Amino acid sequence: MSRYRTTTAMPSAHLFGATSALRHQLERQITADDAEAVADWSTLRVVGPVETFGPHGTVQFEYRGSVEPRRRPSPLPNRTAHAGTARPTSPGRSST
Repeated sequence: MSRYRTTTAMPSAHLFGATSALRHQLERQITADDAEAVADWSTLRVVGPVETFGPHGTVQFEYRGSVEPRRRPSPLPNRTAHAGTARPTSPGRSST
């Protein structure tokens, strides 16, 4: 399975903010590519900051992120739909 990659630039070195932005961008890439896939956040890799110069000569901090996709888990069965079909009996009591 291939990894999805993206970058983001911040005006200051802020790992938490960069990670949040990268996660959002990666999630959008994965869902746009395959509606049945979700990000496997246990494989998230964040690299940075790397100081670069922005378009107006200001210093910015660039972060790169990547993650592997996985299949969306199937929904759990609805237990309330089966609640009326079988009722446990108390010990020592008959169900009839």
